[in-house]
Amino acid sequence: MLPTPFVVEAEDVPKTVEQAQASPQSEFWKAAMDEEMASLHANGTWELVDAPRGVRPVGTRWVFALKRDGHGNVVRFKARLVAKGFMQREGVDYNETFAPVSKYTSVRVLLALAAAHGWDVQQLDVKTAFLQGDLQEEVYVQQPAGFEDGTSRVCLLRKALYGLKQAPRAWHEKLHAELSKLGYQVSTADPGLYVCDKEEAGRRVCLLVYVDDMLLVSPSADAVAEAKAALLGVFDARDMGAVCDFVGMRVERDLVAGTITISNERLINDLLSKFGMEVANSRQVPMAPDLVLRRSEGAELDQGRYQYSSLVGGLLYLATTVRPDISYAVGVLSKFMSCPTVSHWRAAKAVLRYLAGTSRVGITYGASPAVLHGFCDADYARDVDTRKSTTGFVFTMAGGAVSWSSKRQPTVAASTTEAEYMAASAAVKEALWLRKLLADLGVPVATVPISCDSNGALALLHNPVISERSKHIDVHHHFVRERVALGQVGFKYVSTAANAADMLTKPLAIVKHTAFCSMVGVQLAAAMEK
Repeated sequence: MLPTPFVVEAEDVPKTVEQAQASPQSEFWKAAMDEEMASLHANGTWELVDAPRGVRPVGTRWVFALKRDGHGNVVRFKARLVAKGFMQREGVDYNETFAPVSKYTSVRVLLALAAAHGWDVQQLDVKTAFLQGDLQEEVYVQQPAGFEDGTSRVCLLRKALYGLKQAPRAWHEKLHAELSKLGYQVSTADPGLYVCDKEEAGRRVCLLVYVDDMLLVSPSADAVAEAKAALLGVFDARDMGAVCDFVGMRVERDLVAGTITISNERLINDLLSKFGMEVANSRQVPMAPDLVLRRSEGAELDQGRYQYSSLVGGLLYLATTVRPDISYAVGVLSKFMSCPTVSHWRAAKAVLRYLAGTSRVGITYGASPAVLHGFCDADYARDVDTRKSTTGFVFTMAGGAVSWSSKRQPTVAASTTEAEYMAASAAVKEALWLRKLLADLGVPVATVPISCDSNGALALLHNPVISERSKHIDVHHHFVRERVALGQVGFKYVSTAANAADMLTKPLAIVKHTAFCSMVGVQLAAAMEK
């Protein structure tokens, strides 16, 4: 049992076995290595054999890490034996490598439904998941450092090992086969989502898998308990109880208020610490409304000293998981990754200052009923370097955003109407996918309502209008009109002041930014008052 809280700095995590042995926490690292080896032997991962002539065994190394809770406290020391996959040869040591992974949108949709309907949400963590996959190829690896038997023998793998190029695929195939035996059907929308329908009403179990993390959601707590017991009988996993941390997101449930909030204060604090901004003054918006960034504006940034890519990468993860309010700003900053300037660096730090004042903010779900509703918008020719427009859309359920996008359009639009029509096309594609996902979850949606603030685009969507301004629009955008005619999506007009997608297409002033954030479940006002 670890002392609580147990403090270990990130820089103290060893890189080699020698460093682990010399560490002040050497006993914990040794225990973690012993646990890993016990799992490897119990799983029958390899057989020690003499190396065949001409065979070059793949190298191995130890990778050390810390498992932290949502508050940043260390809860477990982890040691992983990893194969040096870069030494593998295609066609000799591996063939197929593809393995699907679930979408963050699926996680948010499940949590939104759980909050709105009071469903039970539990979590399992599969131990050494990749080691449970069966290898199809004959692969030899070196004996692990610190556990050699003193001979020149090598390990002939019977099971997959972390680091092997085919390990994720082997694990997924094993997982899929075992879940099929338990009666789970894979979702047609998300290959990482499985659904098990019970004969009794209200006992459907949804199982979302993200590599080795499993999220179980069901209207029935008893059904979840039964599903958990069945999975623990097949896989060596930890019962994590009610979900609190999943794929880096902090999940907080208020049973009294009937809400679920997802956030990532830990990553924000880590970024602030990494870039020396722990006591930085906060900002009220992620990007100033009048700020215009150009590709070659100002002095070139010294990337050896200022880690622009690292900062934007961290912001990008936040923007795609729990913070739609910074999506536009991060999308703009991402365009300059290859050659950032000092101006771009200042703009990136401004986003971090905004997060410093809103670090505990996330997306809150809880409104019932959980009705899917979309907003789409475009900002004409916003990009001053290419004159391409920006597409923005957001879909909400149970009072919070479940899917959103802020993206530069692939081609230059010749008019505002065309830009808005292209944004509607992108929103419809996402709406159709969400419609399919909800059908798999047992929550069918006949028509997905989408709000748009362009009368010109609405005219094109509902009528076969041909004019000098629209006849050149690519045919692939016209599938939107077909979907409207089929009743799968329905567009209606909304004023710009009530279009939540507006914050995904341009930087806004504080009043509008706060109002739109509130519409998608990101409550900034309370955080800023503190």
